[in-house]
Order: sequence, then C-alpha cells, then structure tokens
Amino acid sequence: MLEWQLMQGSFSSTDMRRIWSESSTISAWIKVEQTLARVQSDAGLVPNEAVAALDGFCIGKLDQERLRQDMGLVGRPIVGLVRQLREHVGKDLAKFVHFKSTTQDIMDTALAVQMKLGLATALSDLDQLVSSLTGLIEAHPETRMIGRTNGQHAIPMLLRTKFEVWRAELLRRREVITEAERRGVLVQVGGPLGDLSNYENGKGAEVKAGMAEALGLNAAEPHWQNARDGVADIASALGGLCASICKIAHNINLLSSSDIGEICECHENGKGASSSMHHKRNQRTSEFAEAVARLGRQRSEQIGELTLHQHERSGGVWVGEWVVVPEIFLLTSGALSWAMRMLADLTVNEVRMAEKIA
Repeated sequence: MLEWQLMQGSFSSTDMRRIWSESSTISAWIKVEQTLARVQSDAGLVPNEAVAALDGFCIGKLDQERLRQDMGLVGRPIVGLVRQLREHVGKDLAKFVHFKSTTQDIMDTALAVQMKLGLATALSDLDQLVSSLTGLIEAHPETRMIGRTNGQHAIPMLLRTKFEVWRAELLRRREVITEAERRGVLVQVGGPLGDLSNYENGKGAEVKAGMAEALGLNAAEPHWQNARDGVADIASALGGLCASICKIAHNINLLSSSDIGEICECHENGKGASSSMHHKRNQRTSEFAEAVARLGRQRSEQIGELTLHQHERSGGVWVGEWVVVPEIFLLTSGALSWAMRMLADLTVNEVRMAEKIA
C-alpha cells in the first residue's frame, strides 16, 4: 500500500518517499563507499587514483538486475554492489574498494545519513504544526467552550487552553526527537566485528572520525553493530510524535461530529463525500491523520524486538530494521502531512461552543 500510486500519497509525503526510495538508498550506499575511500586516502591507506575512479561511479552505471540477482544469492546487497564497484575501478585498484570494511559498516552509515535527512524533514513539518497552533491560539484569545472529562460535560474553559496543551506536547516531542537524533545518527566504521582490529597504528580511529565529519554524523565508542539503542531511540521518538498527532486528530474528529459540531474542516465541493449518503461531509483530514499516525505509532513499537542482537552481530533482527525503520519514517511523514492540512483547514464554530455552555 505504501508503494501504490493510488494510495501512497495518503500514507507518506513525497519528500520522505524520496529519501527512502530504492534509488536513494542504493545511492547512499555508493556515497558511503566513496566517502570511505576518500577518508582512507587522507589517512594514507588508499591511493588517490582509487578515489578518483570510484567517484566516477553513480547509480546510473549500476546493473540493478545483476544486483538483485546477487542479493537473492548472498542475502546482502553490498557484496554485489562492491563487485560492480571493483569492476568499475579496474583490477589494479579493486582491492582499495570497500577497503577494511564490512557490509554493516556501509549499510548502517547510509541508514544514519537517511535518518538524518528524514528527521530534518519531519522536524520542519512539525514546526509548521506548531506554527498553525500558534495562529489558532492568537485567533481565539477569549473563545470559551465546554470542557469535557470522561466523555461528559465538565465546566467551561478557554479554547486556547486546548490548543496550548497540544502545542506544548508537540514541542516536547520535538525535544525528544532532537535528543534521539544526537544519540542515534551515528557513523559505523569498524570492520568485521566493529572493533577496528583490521586497522593498524590508530588509523581506524582516524578513518572513523574522518567519516563522521565528512558525513555530518556522530560516533559511538567502541561501535554499535549490535547495540541498536540509537536507532530504537529515533524510532520511538517518531512513534511518540505519531501518538500525539493521533490524539489531537481523534479529538478534532470528535469535536467535528454532528452531535458536537464545534470544529470542522473548511468545506470544499466533493471533499469528504460519501458514496451513499450525499448529505454527509466527512472529516477526512482528521480521519487520515489519526489513522496514519496510529499506524506509525504501532510500527515504532516493533523496534524493541529488533534491538535483541546475539553476540557481536545478529542478522535475524538486523534485517528486520530494513523494513521497519523506513516505514516508521514514511508513516510519520504521512501523519504530519495530514495534520498540517487538518490544522490549516480548521474552522471554529463559536456559536455552537456558546450554546453548549448556556
């Protein structure tokens, strides 16, 4: 469903799909391989000729059908990619491609690059949500409505208080995401066991630091091949954001019901139409914001299972990340997209609010 031309726009944003597309992911692997060679060259480990030759490669030169066949045989995509990269640079320079590296180094570092881009996109959208709520607060400084607790009328309250609570919650979600990014957007340079044992004379630490700087990533010591808490922090932070969006959207949908009718989406011909009940104007943005955010939150809960690595590395859980992490980002972007539309289209019926208080 996330890939259907008909439906994908309902579950994810164009920008986030671009970040996590197959083409972008493979390009990220290539970029990491090229950056590794460049940094190793700076450390005196790889000749400049190898760097120049490797920089001439791009996804347009990749035989993707061959890569798929290699993936089906090996179970890891980097083996086939490296084979094609080595053929591209030629026999004399081939040994300097993927030099002293391992598959997880490349894929984890590329994942960190993609997560950084995805978080920047999500935070930008979140800032727009906060801005919309600020606008609603300023537009309704004294509007009063009936408060509701346990599904029952309580006492009158300011509408702005409801919006202020939502805004404060989203700002806290922003802080959590920013902190998770610091802990989870990490370079992975370590070789077969992550411990840089295939480097000599401190060159491994130099390459690791150089890769982090070149790609704008942080670093963890000694490594995080089997320590997935950083990825889990990011996934959980996005799940928390989805939970907040789900709650807000659900409440807006409730307030939009025929029985309450205190808030509604701006009307547009055909918007929210029913195929059988032509009098209805269904609240589609809050409906989709709730649904997609609910999916994002549920998907994020799977990340805990994928932190349970055995020994130094465990493919049985690592492979699961390949599906779960991108989908969390995609669903979060969809929830944010609907929530932005929801708040931008919100109409407050002050007359109905006053009637409930009277």
